[in-house]
Amino acid sequence: MKKKIMNLAQEQLGSAQLEAKSVGGLIKSFFGKILQWMAMTRFPIGGKMRCRLERLRGAKIGKHVFLGGGNILDRVKPDLITIEDYVSLAGGVYILTHSNPTTPLREILGESSHVVAPVHIKRGAWVAINVVILPGVTIGENSIVAAGSVVTKDVPPYTIVGGSPAKVIKTIPRLDEKKGI
Repeated sequence: MKKKIMNLAQEQLGSAQLEAKSVGGLIKSFFGKILQWMAMTRFPIGGKMRCRLERLRGAKIGKHVFLGGGNILDRVKPDLITIEDYVSLAGGVYILTHSNPTTPLREILGESSHVVAPVHIKRGAWVAINVVILPGVTIGENSIVAAGSVVTKDVPPYTIVGGSPAKVIKTIPRLDEKKGI
């Protein structure tokens, strides 16, 4: 019976590979998707509630974090996402911690094409609207990611990046530098 359930679930995905390895994993994934749907809504539920829902899914989210509507924190592996204190994610931000090509492409490219890596957004970072952050990326402390960017590599602290792929636009002066300390 368990094998039939797993096969049915795989059939529903088409050419994508089923990430869950057990019926229990399927159930956990199902409820996680319901929580995510609630968190990503554009209804006015508030950033704090979105944070609570994403924490229930396993994402590590600090204090005083703002999550705008329509954000998608990886649907399969949200537990690989760390968002530190005082971070702001505007709406429509996608954070991916895995990339899993179709079966034919996995056969051609090999298992190394299946990427699973954490994403870390450090304290004070601001991620503007409609940004995509790919697996394995760290956004540095007090950095800004411009609207519509695709972040494929780490962003240094105190830096503004933008574009697709995101590139350094400008360095942000540190507070002690501004005061001449």
